[in-house]
Amino acid sequence: MAGVAYLAHVTPYVDEYPSVLSSVARAVFGPGVIGNIMYLLVQASSAAILYTGANTSFNGFPALASFVAEDRFLPRQLMKRGHRLVLSNGIITLTALSVVLLVVIGGSVNALIPLFAMGVFSGFSMAGYGMTKHHLTHREPGWRHKLAINLSAGILSTIVVGVFAVAKFTEGAWLVVVVFPLLVFALIRLNSEYRAEAAILETFRTDYPDLVKYVRHRVFIFVNSLDLAVLEALRYGRGLRGDELIAVHFMVDATHAAQLRNRWDHFDLDTRLRVVDCPDRQLTRAAQELVVTARDQYPDTNVTVLLPRRTYAPLLGPLLHDRTADKIARAISRIPDAAATIVPYDVQSRINEAFPDLFGKRLAREVSKVRARISRSEQQNVEAYEHPQRPSPAIAVESLIPGQRATVEGRVSQVEDITKCRQTFRWIVVGDDSGEVRVTFHPGHGADIQPGQLLRITGKARQSGNRPISMVDPTYHIVEQADESQ
Repeated sequence: MAGVAYLAHVTPYVDEYPSVLSSVARAVFGPGVIGNIMYLLVQASSAAILYTGANTSFNGFPALASFVAEDRFLPRQLMKRGHRLVLSNGIITLTALSVVLLVVIGGSVNALIPLFAMGVFSGFSMAGYGMTKHHLTHREPGWRHKLAINLSAGILSTIVVGVFAVAKFTEGAWLVVVVFPLLVFALIRLNSEYRAEAAILETFRTDYPDLVKYVRHRVFIFVNSLDLAVLEALRYGRGLRGDELIAVHFMVDATHAAQLRNRWDHFDLDTRLRVVDCPDRQLTRAAQELVVTARDQYPDTNVTVLLPRRTYAPLLGPLLHDRTADKIARAISRIPDAAATIVPYDVQSRINEAFPDLFGKRLAREVSKVRARISRSEQQNVEAYEHPQRPSPAIAVESLIPGQRATVEGRVSQVEDITKCRQTFRWIVVGDDSGEVRVTFHPGHGADIQPGQLLRITGKARQSGNRPISMVDPTYHIVEQADESQ
């Protein structure tokens, strides 16, 4: 290449464009149709070679990182394969590092050459010294000849690395000089951490605890309110069949604790509620003290703490709600003979079902309607049979949000036909234990609705000023007819 460039009198451009290879190809093939075709062929071939070289890195680095991670010198996540059976984490890591490198150096070829040369010759040096160590250890037949070759290769490669480090230090070689020792230190530190973890977790081979069942099992459920998440945790706690099941509330606010006590007594739950005063508001410390006291009260006692955790939207959830359950669970897990279990309750999916318009469900619903119209009736029947649509969950009337679509269920207490502009509208009142909603039906709708019926209605709630909440022409389903004996 150097000889061709000299004979063609090609001088590299200062701004690195066009490249030397492009200039040589243009000088060799000259102008004309054939020259342009050959020039484009050379450029396409060069791009294919570079693409293959880059692809080689993405094929080799994930596998190499997996082998190194298996020896505990890299994070174990690099050993996992994705659903396509490729080492996805290694590919993602290499992609991120490549993008960062290109951004830092601005895509300069002159800056990449020292990094490439030092990386390649550093690998040659380590390979040469490694093989030298191998020959000195095993001393196989002809080892002296092989030793001389590998040792000389390691020494020459080290000299090349030193020359690049000195000559190109300010042009990007400093990055390798600084990062390489830090990387070696980090890998050794990571290996020590993995080995320490294995030393602790694998001690059961020679010194394992007595696998005798605990004499007593006490289960605590930490509650801050009484809702569906707490009820789910109570049901899970009863399934553990412990000797004792107690709900515990750490009192930070006396008024809130009293309201919780009244609500607990109102629902008459079988599980008793214990209120623990926490004047310093250190919930983690109070939880640890409670668990330690319960564990030490009887010999051979195991304590399990259940923590209801409500899962919300992935973006707004962490901003609107804290992660107290995770903090308490980490603290409890450090106590011997104690375990903390988080009982999740998916709130977000139920919000999406109860308020379909709240999170942009309207577009998906309209698309489904269009698709249903253009489908054949037989296809619709098969789809309805194989994938029946689950009705929206009914919520309490007091939980209706003005402007949002929702479903409520209640008894019809009032029915009145109102004539306006020579048209008859039906006006009804539907209520449950929490409140009432006024419903207005357009002419021709709601004619079969009578007082005393149990009605399930779905529509958009409306409210103007201090007026009661209302709906206009919602969809409805008569769940239960009125009791005529009354």
